[in-house]
This record gives sequence, C-alpha cells and structure tokens, in this order.
Amino acid sequence: MMKKILILFIFFFSFILPSCAIDETFDEKLSDKEDEKEEVLFDDVIRLDTTMDGDFIEGVEFEDDDELDFKLFTEYLFAKKNVLEFKKGPVDELSGELRFQGTNAFNGIGDNLSSTYPFLIDLAVESKFLENKYRFFTEYAFTRDVSGLDSQFFGKFANLFIERNFSKNHKMRLGTSRAPIGIEGSMSSFSLPFVNRAQISREFGNAVATGASFIGNNDFFEYNIGAFTSTRLSQGFKDGADFAGRVGFRPFYKVKNPYLQNLKLYTGTNYGHRSENYGVYFAALDCEYKKFLMNIEYAYADGSNSKVYNPDRRQGFFATLGWNFSPKLQFLLRYDCFDPNTSKSGDLSHEYTAGINYFIYKQRLKFALNYVYSDNNKTGNRKNAIYFLTQFFI
Repeated sequence: MMKKILILFIFFFSFILPSCAIDETFDEKLSDKEDEKEEVLFDDVIRLDTTMDGDFIEGVEFEDDDELDFKLFTEYLFAKKNVLEFKKGPVDELSGELRFQGTNAFNGIGDNLSSTYPFLIDLAVESKFLENKYRFFTEYAFTRDVSGLDSQFFGKFANLFIERNFSKNHKMRLGTSRAPIGIEGSMSSFSLPFVNRAQISREFGNAVATGASFIGNNDFFEYNIGAFTSTRLSQGFKDGADFAGRVGFRPFYKVKNPYLQNLKLYTGTNYGHRSENYGVYFAALDCEYKKFLMNIEYAYADGSNSKVYNPDRRQGFFATLGWNFSPKLQFLLRYDCFDPNTSKSGDLSHEYTAGINYFIYKQRLKFALNYVYSDNNKTGNRKNAIYFLTQFFI
C-alpha cells in the first residue's frame, strides 16, 4: 500500500506540480458598472466552497462615523484581526483570536420536543516569519470531546502546522489539519454553509490528520494533495498511512459567458490502511454567479476512515441551491441522501434542509437559522429539527 502512495506522490511531483509552478493571471472579468449597482457581486458574497483552511477571515472595512457607536463597537470587537507586526527579527507578524460557535438545537418539534446547546470554543494563533516565506498556525478546540482518545491533549488540536510558501498561490504544509476529503468535509466547522455537515461529509470527510500536503491554485486549477497517518486526531502513527487529495478545475474560466466562467469541477480520493484497506472517491460541481449559488457532491466509499474506520461500502450525495439577497443575507436549500450499506436495500437516509445565513462581518460575526426534516427508511423515523447558530471571533 505504501508503494501505491509513493507512486501517487511521484506522479504529483513530476507532472501536476510543475504545471502549476507558474501563476497565471487573466484580467477578463466582466465590468458592467450598471449591473454592479443592482446585482450582488460574486466576490462580495460568501461562496459555498469557501473554506477557511486554517486561515483568518478578513476583508472588513471600517466606517469612522461617530454617529454609528454600536456599529463601530461591533466592528472593532468582532471584525478586527489583532496583529502584532515586527520590523526587525525573524518574526514578521503574530496574531490570535478566540472563536466561538453556539447552536440552539430543537429536535422532535411537537409533544416530544427536546433542546440542546452544543458549542465550540477554539483558540487560534498565527505567526508569519522569515519575510513571510513561512507560516505557523495552530487552533486548539477546548470543547472537543476526546474522552476516548489515548492522548487527550493533542486530540484537541484542530490545526497544528507550518507552511512554506513557494509563491503567492502555492505552498507546502507539514503538520495536523483537516484532510482534503470532499469539499464540505474538508471545511472548517466555522465556515460551513449549514449548521450541520451533509451526511457524506460527516461519514467520510470529517477527518483531522497529520502529514504533509501541497496546496495551490491559479485561475484554471486548484489542488490540495498529501500523505497522512491513518490514525486520526494526532494520536500517532500506529495504524498505517493514507493518501488524500482533491483537484478542482474551472474549464471555462476564459469564456466571457458569466454563467460558465465560475463553474468548478472537483474530483478526489482518500485511500489508505487502518485495520484494512479503504478507499473513498468523490466528485463535485460548484456553480456560482452573482446572486445564484449551486453545488452538488457525490461520494462512494469502499471502507472509510473519518474519525473512526468503517468497513462498509457506502455512498451518498447532496445538492445545494442558494440565493444571496445581499452580501450579508443568504438563503439556502439542500437535499441530502445517504446509503449506509450498498449491499442492503431499504435503508436510505434523507435530509431536507432550509437555511438562512446573516453575515454581519463575514464569518467573523454570523447568525444562522436552519430547519431540517429527516426521513430514515431503515428505522422509519421522521424527525424535525430547528437550529439557531451564533458565531463570532474576537
């Protein structure tokens, strides 16, 4: 199995990476100013494939208006990234923030109503040094349940890695981070479009792994590909190794048709050994233009290794449609179908979700409301749930 991983890495170094070494820049975006006044611009909204990827969310512009006291208060408390810059020495800048996400969850609406309030508290610290050629990032999840892990201290690290920047768009990462298994599966919990991940993202892609990876993008092509230990959550190297990677393409990025220009196609795999060999294979489509949002993701697993190993053959897909009423207000619908064992029939699980996101300062201060109807054919259970999410970074 290790030979297969080595062959994949040799292929990556000899073919894919050289083709991405030169960054391409094209200035062929539409610039119809009259439409811009009436429509939400593509770059102004939170996109469905936006992942924090261990980075801070920035881009908030401050309004120095003495009459907007509350607005100024929230800007400087929640939206401002606090950075210490150093003019001399190996360290260029140092920054940190506390991330909070709390969810009021109401399940079984009606006579059997139950409510819970799960929440996340993470501390993130970032350092750039040696003329920004290197970057260190760590994120510690204080509220993560690690009761069943051997090393509970290291099990709480959501990110713990160092990066070497080869250019503006290409870098190497060494350490612990989310494995690139699927699009939504590899997203930070703080940047998901809905309160909960889709079923294939929960079952196949919700993996924190330790290893080395290469990440990059240009106008046409993007990639995140690496080799990791199959022992998840920083618990060592005892179980074996795996390969995880995804690539994305914008085949029509030079076409002036606005509906095709931002179309992205993704594919990827996660192959390795933990108890037995496993393989997850996925494909996705993402299309976003101004107010309109759409993505579709499919995954098939011949064994999988998310947080734990599962030997079953499983598959599923989800489709999301959305509309940005403004750069702050977003409406989403998702259909989600999952087959927990392809060798059996009559056990499909369906979830239907409607959600509203309100981004006061992008992901840094955000509120979300989700309604979820789930229908499990195997158990015959039909459930309703409402989630109200509050998220902020300080």
